[in-house]
Amino acid sequence: MPSFPAVMVVGPRGTGKSTSLSQFADTTLDLSVPSVRAAVGEDPDGVIGSSEGAVFVDEWQELPEILGAIKRAVDRIDGRQAGRFIITGSVRARHQAATWPGTGRFIRARMYGLTQAELERDSRSNPIDTFFADAAPTFRHSDLSRSDYLDRIAAGRFPAVVELAGRNRSRWYSAYIEQLIDRDARQVSERVTRPAKLRAVFSSCVARTGQELNRQATARDADVDFRTAEYYIGLLEDLSVIIQVPIWHSKRLKRLTQAPKVHVVDPGMACHVLNADAAVLGKDAALVGQLFETFVAAELATHIETAAEQTSLFHFRDRDGHEVDIVLEQRGRIVGLEVKSSTAVDRADARGLIWLRDKLGEDFHYGAVLYSGALPFEIDDRIWALPLSSLWRPPT
Repeated sequence: MPSFPAVMVVGPRGTGKSTSLSQFADTTLDLSVPSVRAAVGEDPDGVIGSSEGAVFVDEWQELPEILGAIKRAVDRIDGRQAGRFIITGSVRARHQAATWPGTGRFIRARMYGLTQAELERDSRSNPIDTFFADAAPTFRHSDLSRSDYLDRIAAGRFPAVVELAGRNRSRWYSAYIEQLIDRDARQVSERVTRPAKLRAVFSSCVARTGQELNRQATARDADVDFRTAEYYIGLLEDLSVIIQVPIWHSKRLKRLTQAPKVHVVDPGMACHVLNADAAVLGKDAALVGQLFETFVAAELATHIETAAEQTSLFHFRDRDGHEVDIVLEQRGRIVGLEVKSSTAVDRADARGLIWLRDKLGEDFHYGAVLYSGALPFEIDDRIWALPLSSLWRPPT
């Protein structure tokens, strides 16, 4: 805000965008309120122009033409007034790409659910900055058990749900998904959506969380054609409930696959859709592996927004079977992460990281196998085994 006239914050509904960002505002225009929406709709330029101080426009997708009025206001002040507009919404606005007025004018940031550090009331460090630091960090022993991690995965990351449990947690997620499918998707979709089919596509994406996205298989799961499945996947991404993690490419590496991985942004929501609590997860080796990886990907996606340097999130896999669950790239340097749900790991669990390090040489900055055990230890040069809690508990 101190640097740009307009900042747009997007993210899933229910992550606390309105609560957080309204505290920076002098004037609030909540477009989910019918009377406010009607008044602004009558004269958006006039209302925007006459609003004082920092103007907070909430739920812009309720009245998309408000973005054009803000664009014109930004053009008039010509960047001279930083922090003038804060815009929030629960959709990514890609569906308006042909007429999008914000290019070069709105700085966009994403807000996901609460991080584990925020839940522990200790946000002193960003794990991405720690991994890319010049000096190798020294991480702490962990007092968390595998069962503790399973509980955290199932609890979710939305502010309203983290304190709920059992039937109440299920009720909250059921209501959330119902609104997402029946109202939010219809509001922003360019074409008529069929809620039952959209729900089926969403369920298919959830079942494949932490895996490569096979759109043809998703189309078969939902009994829709390939183009409809592809459109619905994009719609779910616009609604910020799933993310697609692309494959990492390098000119030095050949025979790469092309498919992105799909992750649900809230692992607790994935557990709800899959009808799996912490106890069920602990007994399903395949599912727990998927959810552990999604848990880590969701955590890192959040921290990317506040990392000191621009950072990109990828996964890696080639046709010869070499793979790394998560690849972070920052100014040509690479951090590779493997995610294991087990309480013990060894060199074999780091073979993908070792292969990638040997191929990249000095460009490979750091690697870690994140696992549910207690002790950090060095596996090989620049490659460590780290307790999963290293993502939110600062190094010594």
